[in-house]
Amino acid sequence: MTIQSKETSQLLEANTPPRQAKLRAWLVLNGFAMGELAKRLGVHPSMITRIVKGESAPARRIEQLAELGVPQELLPVPSRPPGRPPGTKNK
Repeated sequence: MTIQSKETSQLLEANTPPRQAKLRAWLVLNGFAMGELAKRLGVHPSMITRIVKGESAPARRIEQLAELGVPQELLPVPSRPPGRPPGTKNK
């Protein structure tokens, strides 16, 4: 690899949009409104916003979004498996 192509490669990597921007663009291009996604998943729209931003990533919701066709590589990594954490009881 030449110095110029290495610099170009680094520049391109630095300008790669973050996952959140790619996800937002994908949703718009595929006609998915965040409010509509919230209705389909039965959650408040703020949950979808937090998922897109990567602030929250419940496995169940990530799974549901993937089932709707959202590419897995654009979704955040699930924070934990669905259900209650091990060792907790339902009171």
